[in-house]
Amino acid sequence: MGFLQPLFLWGIAGISIPILIHLFSRRKSPPYYFSTLRFIKLTHKKTIKRQKIEEILVLALRTLLVASLFIAASQPVSKKVLFREKEAWVVLVVDDSVSMSAESTIPWKNLQQSSEKILASLKKQAQVAVIFTSGKIIPFSAMHQNIARQILESQPGFHGNTLQNAIEQAFSILEKKNGYRKIFIITDMQKSAWKNFSSSRLKKIDLDIAIVDVGVSEISKNITVKDLYPVPGKGTYNCEIINWTDADITAEIRITGDSFENTKSFTISRRKKGEFEIKQDKESQFLKVEVLYSDALKPDNTFYFQKEKTGEKKVLLIGSDELSVFYTKSSIESGGVSFVDIREAAQLDHISFGKYRAILMVNPKKIGRENYKKIIEYIADGGTLIYFAGDRITSEDFNTDWIIEAQNEFLMPAKIVQKSQFLVPSEVGWVAYAHPLFAQFGEKTIDYLKTTRFNSCFSVNEITGDILMRLDNGYPLLLEKRYGSGRIFLFTFNLQQQWTNFQNKPFFPVMMNLLVEELSGYVPSISVGDTVVVKGAENAESVRIINPAGEMTIIKNTDKKLVSYKPDIPGIWTAIFVDKEGEQKQTIAANIPYQEGDLSRISYQEIRSVLRGKHINFINKNHMEKLIIAETASGQLMMFFFYLAFMLLISELMLSNIFVFLKRKATNV
Repeated sequence: MGFLQPLFLWGIAGISIPILIHLFSRRKSPPYYFSTLRFIKLTHKKTIKRQKIEEILVLALRTLLVASLFIAASQPVSKKVLFREKEAWVVLVVDDSVSMSAESTIPWKNLQQSSEKILASLKKQAQVAVIFTSGKIIPFSAMHQNIARQILESQPGFHGNTLQNAIEQAFSILEKKNGYRKIFIITDMQKSAWKNFSSSRLKKIDLDIAIVDVGVSEISKNITVKDLYPVPGKGTYNCEIINWTDADITAEIRITGDSFENTKSFTISRRKKGEFEIKQDKESQFLKVEVLYSDALKPDNTFYFQKEKTGEKKVLLIGSDELSVFYTKSSIESGGVSFVDIREAAQLDHISFGKYRAILMVNPKKIGRENYKKIIEYIADGGTLIYFAGDRITSEDFNTDWIIEAQNEFLMPAKIVQKSQFLVPSEVGWVAYAHPLFAQFGEKTIDYLKTTRFNSCFSVNEITGDILMRLDNGYPLLLEKRYGSGRIFLFTFNLQQQWTNFQNKPFFPVMMNLLVEELSGYVPSISVGDTVVVKGAENAESVRIINPAGEMTIIKNTDKKLVSYKPDIPGIWTAIFVDKEGEQKQTIAANIPYQEGDLSRISYQEIRSVLRGKHINFINKNHMEKLIIAETASGQLMMFFFYLAFMLLISELMLSNIFVFLKRKATNV
């Protein structure tokens, strides 16, 4: 037998107290003999002998009582009685998120060593399963050495921390098991992993939880590349970097494109986020940003960016008004767009909208409910819709077609009321100079629009977007609204002479170029481990997934359902499939979740608060001898000695009362 809190064993010295009391109470007086008492001498000796036996019994009970209490407090353990239940089910929740590779993978090495010790402490018949936060699962098995080997062969991934899901899964699989049930959560105690953790989502079952702390208490400096995005009209990119530590950091940042490379120095204050502008020498579809700094966590120093969803600059133009379509197509092509796909409303049923960097609707007819839904999904995924309202559009249809039924939300920046005809042509009276669409021109934008006239436009109400242009008579001309990762630009006029002469002015193709080239096609990156749905691949027989290392995986689509995959490493991922229009290619940039760069630790008390109502033991990697405290058998031994102490107390009270009763009875006789 061993003890996890051996200091309490010093309390056993307290058994000397009842012994000393007993010894001092036995002090004798010198004997005196009287002739009249000599006949009861023999009887007196018998009484004394009986009293000695009674005192020894009570003394023994009191001594054992004190010893049992302090043995229980010292937390006795013995592997011989571990897992007395016929069935024992143990789940190891293994944190293999990217933060485990901090400080040259020290937390991960600690995790591997701790896992070995946990598995070695279990009895052979115990069934053990492992749930990695990356989603990998090792099913229940009594082959503990094989499980240890698989953990030793594993490495931390690039995904964010999903402890909530892993712990929920552990509770779910133990819910149906009978016998002894135990969960070991082996983690670096990263605070962000417990943010928004909901214990109410865990199954209400009787089990023990042990949290094994394998993290590093003192973390060195760490910085993270949070985001990269283009600055419209400037040919530059903004790079956001976070300094998680309590010291200023000076380092270099390198941006690499298809055929260029730039390096820039920067300084960022402690516990601050900095934004740094990086020059773009040449046009590039994919970019890579690297912070050249040796810190605690290396993987989060790199960020990948893709400018468009595909390698080509494709635009879908929907409309049947020949003149308006002509003006729009000519303006877009003047900006360098390689392909403008012109379709009428009736030709959209089998089109994959995801391959276009922008969709323009110029005075369109109704396109059908399913196509509206597909365009809404396209915008939510980061697409851009540019909409010109004309004579073929009625307020009733417009205000009904663009309602998102699931959220009971109107997609457009405003609702159309009616077409307004002006008695006197109106001019542009106000422009949102700070908006990226006009930022490079500033207040000169009005000068470029001086000779532009508007004879009519739609009046709008219930405005939920931002007004970017307004006529001098107060009518909004251009509105913008963000939805999901994408955006909608609503022009309240049509590109015909009876409406305006804007399409004939030099600023119009410039503005269209900015809309399509600079403000469209930007695709926010996803996090490693997120689900990527391959849009438009529902009818494809198979989809080829190519990871950043060039390795290919083929996903069969025999059921003709949505095809999806989960990137497991950072970089540019490509999905290729064939539909009725030929081969389609979709790319996405996957990056490490920036929150993983925050290596702040959570306290034991905070975890107790998060997992309130659960029985939790904490085990530190440096004190693995306390491992057995997490096992139910150690609790059984401790409770055994507490019960023994209770029984000894009851026995002592009963014997003491019985002896007193017998003594009084003898006296009365």
